Amino acid sequence: MRAGRITVWRILLVAACVTGLVCLTTSIGRPWAYFTVQSNVMLALYYSWRLVAGRKRPAATAVKGAVTLYLLVTCLVNYVSRDLANPLVLLDGGGARGWGNFLLHYVTPVMAVADWAAFDRARPARWAAPFAWLGYPLLYGAFVLIAAPNLPRRYVYPFLNVERLGRPTVAAAAAGVLAAFVVLGYALLGLRRLTARGVRGPGRAGAHRAQPQR
Repeated sequence: MRAGRITVWRILLVAACVTGLVCLTTSIGRPWAYFTVQSNVMLALYYSWRLVAGRKRPAATAVKGAVTLYLLVTCLVNYVSRDLANPLVLLDGGGARGWGNFLLHYVTPVMAVADWAAFDRARPARWAAPFAWLGYPLLYGAFVLIAAPNLPRRYVYPFLNVERLGRPTVAAAAAGVLAAFVVLGYALLGLRRLTARGVRGPGRAGAHRAQPQR
């Protein structure tokens, strides 16, 4: 029963992600340039693989953590940049772009964090993992700076606008964003360790009771 619920949950997660990607792909120019789209593509690929692999292969905890972190950052950055506005405002007036933004900035991140906290909890991630998870954000930042002339808006994210802000300011802003990635990464690890106690605890207690008395 539990395996069936997990499968249904992940089918819904992939469906929400693919629907959001289709909505944005058909409503904005060069959607591939956005961190939101790239991180959600990672999500769709990872959970599609999990659905196909099933229990034949163990969960790639490090990969799952990285994908979850990128989606969490996507959600929080959008929420803060919109001055903490109600996410449902994105749906006002309908339209593919509004639905795409809502699904990819809020629905898939919340579902990904819930999956991280609720499933595969018996496989802990290493404490150094958040630093390894910085690899993709660093590559993405380099990509934006190099490809800026060909992007829909010369700089997709304002804090990377070297021409307007200058290199020192952009470097400081980038360092702050990377620090946020690390902090949120450790928050995810803490959440996983906290929820995993409920998984390992009964087993340890059962093992203790099973020991013969001397």
